[in-house]
Amino acid sequence: MSILGSTHLEVSPIGLGTVEIGLPYGIGVKNLPTEKEAEAILKTAVDLGVTYIDTARSYGVAEERIGKSGIAKLDNIVIGTKCGQFLKQEPDLSGPDLEKRIRADIDTSRKMLKQDQLQLVQFHNELDDFTNYKELIEIFQKLKDEGKVARFGVATRGEAAPLAAYASGFFETSQLAYNILDQRLAQTVLPQAQAKNIGVINRSVLLKGALTKAADKLPDQLAPLKHNAQQAAEIAAKLGLQLPELAIRFALSHPAVSTILIGTIAPEHVKTALAAAAAGPLDQSTLDQLQELAINDPNQVDPANWPHIA
Repeated sequence: MSILGSTHLEVSPIGLGTVEIGLPYGIGVKNLPTEKEAEAILKTAVDLGVTYIDTARSYGVAEERIGKSGIAKLDNIVIGTKCGQFLKQEPDLSGPDLEKRIRADIDTSRKMLKQDQLQLVQFHNELDDFTNYKELIEIFQKLKDEGKVARFGVATRGEAAPLAAYASGFFETSQLAYNILDQRLAQTVLPQAQAKNIGVINRSVLLKGALTKAADKLPDQLAPLKHNAQQAAEIAAKLGLQLPELAIRFALSHPAVSTILIGTIAPEHVKTALAAAAAGPLDQSTLDQLQELAINDPNQVDPANWPHIA
């Protein structure tokens, strides 16, 4: 277990990402899991020792399914959700209209999760150049004062957005994409988070399946990504590991990372992730090899830029 930055929240090194239980998500995935499958993965993850569950207002029915499962009422479980993704389409929204929309997100999340006070809400910032948090912070502070939200963090893309959030001094957590193939934040953003005691929630550790056997389904346009994923798989094999295990241990080897998210509906994936975390950080020689596989082209490492994959 580790403490999530300055929040005083204790979280497991593996957290469960829940987009998969709310939307069809992942390479080649077309169908939404059933409610029974969703409840099974949530309860199994908790039974196995996962204490951090990550969701979002924009993850389809994920919040509703978490609320129905009853796990949000358990004393040791931390639920982090997200609000404000609508600003991706409406970046100029401001004033009373912005506050109304944020409040609608928060109140819906409270209803769906069956929580009077949300433990952690992350601003779902999907704009690399959205760096002026002043008005949002004023709204968020009101929600804290009203007791609707205990803590706020940010979920960001790129470098400028998280660095501006850190500079504000308001946010306590930061959700970032960091993995073997996408190490763009390793030199600037992650060290800043560590220096400011901001809890890092590491998403995209398996890069939407690119760091699993599903990499075989990557299209020709992502040939560099597929090649480097295969290189990583070869390194994993030499160590006697599966590629997802290597990816998990790589992410947890960075001292800034508090917890990493595994999105899955398969209990065996959670077991594997927890076992990988228990095995500890990778040695420096292996880390050096994996650092050579980093790709800086956002068209390769950002799934938002990928071509459609059937």
